[in-house]
Amino acid sequence: MQKKIRLHVSQDLQQVPIISTLITEYKLVVNIRSAILHQKVIGGWFELILDGEAFNIEQSVLYLKDIGVGIWNEN
Repeated sequence: MQKKIRLHVSQDLQQVPIISTLITEYKLVVNIRSAILHQKVIGGWFELILDGEAFNIEQSVLYLKDIGVGIWNEN
């Protein structure tokens, strides 16, 4: 299964290994379609394609929400 998400990572989460966690803990393939990272002002915006088991994708989205990552345009 694949799922496209757009997310916002605030400045205080920039040192958290979010994409690494999606790969190692949730066994996903992560394709970064686009990204903008502002270290001093607003954080970063990412468009990702998550590829893996449906359960793992849904759990990874819950993880992102739990740590405070803003998610929109989930497809």
